[in-house]
Amino acid sequence: MDVHCSTCEEPWDIYHVRHEAIFETGLRTEETQAWQRLSRTEKLTATYRQLFRQVGWEFGGSIVNIIRCPACPKDAVKNPDRIATKQELENLFGDDEDGLAATYEDYGL
Repeated sequence: MDVHCSTCEEPWDIYHVRHEAIFETGLRTEETQAWQRLSRTEKLTATYRQLFRQVGWEFGGSIVNIIRCPACPKDAVKNPDRIATKQELENLFGDDEDGLAATYEDYGL
């Protein structure tokens, strides 16, 4: 299942975003394993967001809501309508990331 970047619309496999992107941040193996056990909100604390941002990732309220990705051109402009739509869907789905990701995929978000 794929979710798309809100800025460049690059598709990303949900498995990669959830389980592999953390390894791009330079954390040690033990730290990445600990991250994978965290709750949805704990995975996106300010510290982790900064680590992700350094390698090109920016997320909304969920790891499956990709706002910017490593494939985005440096001068790419965020799509505010797409970001707002995805945020509203996040609010509706709450902690159901699988349902959220499926809805994003269904609508090409």
